[in-house]
Amino acid sequence: MKALVIVGHGSHLNEDSSLPVYEHAERIRQTGEYDEVVECFWKEEPSMRHVLDMVESDDVYVVPAFISEGYFTQQVIPRELGLAGPITHKGDKTIRYAGPLGTYEGMADVILERTDDLMRGKETSGRTALVLLGHGTDLNKNSSGVIYWNAGRIRERGVYDLVEVGFLDQEPEIGEVVTSVEAENVILIPVFIAEGWHTRETIPEDLGLSGEVTEREDRTIFYGAPVGPHPSMAALISARAREMEEKFVHGAR
Repeated sequence: MKALVIVGHGSHLNEDSSLPVYEHAERIRQTGEYDEVVECFWKEEPSMRHVLDMVESDDVYVVPAFISEGYFTQQVIPRELGLAGPITHKGDKTIRYAGPLGTYEGMADVILERTDDLMRGKETSGRTALVLLGHGTDLNKNSSGVIYWNAGRIRERGVYDLVEVGFLDQEPEIGEVVTSVEAENVILIPVFIAEGWHTRETIPEDLGLSGEVTEREDRTIFYGAPVGPHPSMAALISARAREMEEKFVHGAR
């Protein structure tokens, strides 16, 4: 039997924090690719500490529903699940631990799908800039690195005149980027896992946004939903797990 375990951060304060994990798990469950699909969280129940006891399958794939490598993916999750590395043997179980979603090659496609959803039916003229919004932190370069990496992959496709990045907690700050970018149309896409305080309150208030479309004298700002809840993320989670299977199971044959 084969199981997929999706690990989310969760929140005691924001019920929407865990919603994308549950929705993606249900989408994957309906494909029948896995005998079991189980959700667990750091800040909610079911707890990641006990999740492996809930799984009957002996072939287990763990995918962290996080954007970047960092404290949670490198320390918290391995510690709570008792993982020794990419492959851990626990009794009859073989557990394969995949990387976060933002570092997977398919993330750029999900970002562009989210952008297409936002811009469908909207008319623009002049230069258009896509700005990827990240949380960022000066304590961990990986937090911003994944945003730059995805921006670079999208830039290579030549879909938009400009592809820039902006952050909440490090430079370049979101407001500065939106003000200085040389484009008449500025598309903002939060590269966050879930809707929350930042995407609903902090970013719109700091930028003076009035909804999906905000008109200013010299530019129009289009503000999209975060990428994490997008339905295509379910396929990304499955692909992340499949990557581990191909590498450590089929690749070993």
